[in-house]
Amino acid sequence: MIKKFPLLFTIVLSLSLATQAQDRFCKIWYTAEGDSKVQIYLAPDGTYKGKIVWLKKGIVNGKPLIDKKNPDQTKRNQPWLGLPIISGLEKKSATEIVSGKIYDPTHGNYYSCKMTLKDPDKLELRGYIFGMPFLGRTTTWYLAEDNTPPVKPAPVSPGSVLKSDKNL
Repeated sequence: MIKKFPLLFTIVLSLSLATQAQDRFCKIWYTAEGDSKVQIYLAPDGTYKGKIVWLKKGIVNGKPLIDKKNPDQTKRNQPWLGLPIISGLEKKSATEIVSGKIYDPTHGNYYSCKMTLKDPDKLELRGYIFGMPFLGRTTTWYLAEDNTPPVKPAPVSPGSVLKSDKNL
C-alpha cells in the first residue's frame, strides 16, 4: 500500500496541473498601464490568486521597489516583485471569477474584485468598495504569454527627428 502512495500522488498532481493548464484565467496578464505583469494561478484551496511577476520599473535608485504603503507595517519592506496582490477569487462560470480581493501597492489599499474574461486575451477586472460593484472601476488586462510588453508610441515633437539626424 505504501508503494502505491507515490503513484497516487503523481496522478493527483498531474490532474491538478492539467486542470490549471486548461483554465483560461491561469495565465500571465499585463495590467492596464502595461507597466507590470500579474500571474493568476489556482491555489491549492481552489481559489484564484495573483502575484506580480514583472515590473517595467522595478528598481528605484538602485534598489527594488518595495511595498512602502502597505497598511501592515510589518510588510512595508517586501519587494513588489513577487508580491501577492489577488486572493480569494472563486469561479462563477467559465468566463467569470468573483468574490475576491485585490491589493493596490501604489496606494496601499485593498478592494473587492471580480474578473471577466472578454476574449481569450482580454480580461476585465472590476475593483470596488463596500462589496458593491457599482462603487468601483473597471480596467482591462491583456494576455502577456508571449512576454512582449505592449508598445506605446513615444511622444515626438515636430522636427525632433530632423534635429537629431546628423546625416541630413
